[in-house]
Amino acid sequence: MKDLFLKRPLLLALLIGLALPSIVRAGGESNYEARLIASVDTIASGNWSDALSDLNSLTTNFPLSRIGHLLKADLLFSLSGQAQARSADPAIAELQNQLRLRWSYVQSSEAKRELVPAKLLQISDKIPFVLYADLPASRLHLFAQQHGALVRLSDYYITMGRAGAGKEREGDLKTPVGIYQINGYIPGGQLHARYGAGALTTNYPNSLDRFLNRTGYGIWLHGTEPGWINRGPRASEGCLSLSNPDFEQLLFQLGSHQDIPIVIDDAPRWIKTQDLHQAKDRVLASITASAARITESSDHQDALASRYGLDEGARITDLVLQPGKQERVFARWLNTSQSGAALTVEQYWHHTGDGGWEILLQTSEPVPAPERSTSDLAQSD
Repeated sequence: MKDLFLKRPLLLALLIGLALPSIVRAGGESNYEARLIASVDTIASGNWSDALSDLNSLTTNFPLSRIGHLLKADLLFSLSGQAQARSADPAIAELQNQLRLRWSYVQSSEAKRELVPAKLLQISDKIPFVLYADLPASRLHLFAQQHGALVRLSDYYITMGRAGAGKEREGDLKTPVGIYQINGYIPGGQLHARYGAGALTTNYPNSLDRFLNRTGYGIWLHGTEPGWINRGPRASEGCLSLSNPDFEQLLFQLGSHQDIPIVIDDAPRWIKTQDLHQAKDRVLASITASAARITESSDHQDALASRYGLDEGARITDLVLQPGKQERVFARWLNTSQSGAALTVEQYWHHTGDGGWEILLQTSEPVPAPERSTSDLAQSD
C-alpha cells in the first residue's frame, strides 16, 4: 500500500530522496504549519489511519488549506487501491512547491537556531526589530535587538513575485532585493480584498534604486486574498505576502514601532554571531582604509563627501552587506558637530575588485532636534 501511495505526484516529489525523521509535532490548535508538517511526517511513516485523522482535523480547523485537502485526497485515493497519476497541473505544482519549502525549512530550522544572517553586520541599537526575507526559502524572519545581539522571535512562510527576485522595472513581476524600511500600515478594510488582512508599506524605490534607475512602486508586505491560507512561493506581482493570521501576528509583534528595516535577500548565508562580529570588523576596516585613501587624494571628487561620514566625530550605527549581484555595503553614520548639530549620513560602497571600496552613493540629512532630545531622555532613564 505504501508503494501505491508514493506513486501519487505530490508526495512522490516531496518524499523521495528526503530524510524522514519525526521532525515536528503539532504544538497547538492554531499552529497551522506545525500541524501540516506533522501530518506529512505521519504519512511518511506509513501510518495511514493516523494521517487521515490528522488531515481531517487540519482541514476542519483550516478549511482553506488547499494543501491539506490535496494531501487528504491523495491519501484516500491511494487507500482505495488506485495509482493513476494526475496530469500536470500548475495549481498542484504551486501547492507542491509550497509544501516542499515548508518541509525543508522545518528540517533545517534546528541547525539554524543559533545562526544569524551574514549580511546584517551591524544594526543600530536604536532599532528594536529587523525583518529579514530569505527569498530562496520563502521565509520572513523577525529579529529583535537584545543586549547588542539579534535574537530571532518568529518566522513565517511568504510568497514572492511571480518572476522571481531582482526588480528593475515597473510591471516586471519581480520582488526587489535590497535594504528597505517599513514606512506605513494600511488596514485591510481600506484595501482591495487581494491584500487580505492589511499591508505594511515599504520605501521601494529607495535612494539606491532611484540612482540605478529602477522603477516601480507599491512593494508591500501584506496578507493573502480570500480563498487561500497561502499562495505558492511565486504568486505575487512583486510584493511579499503572508497568511492573514501570520500578518496579524507580525503586526502585533511590531506594535507602534516605525521605520523598521526589512532586508530582502536572494542569496542568504547564515553564520554564528561571533563570526558576524569578525566579519563586521573586517568590512569596516576595509572601507575606512579606502575612505582614508580617497581623502588623501585632494583631486578626487569623493574626498569631500567621504569626510562627512568618516571624520573623527562620526559614529557608525548600521553596516549591512547589500543583497544583489554586485558586491556593495550600506553604511549609516551619525556625525555630531561641536555645536551639537547631528547629521545622519548614508553611504553605499562598491567593491572595486582590487580589494578596495569606493563610494557609489551618499546622502545626508539633519537629525531633528526633538528626536535627539527624546533619545537622550530615554538613555537617561
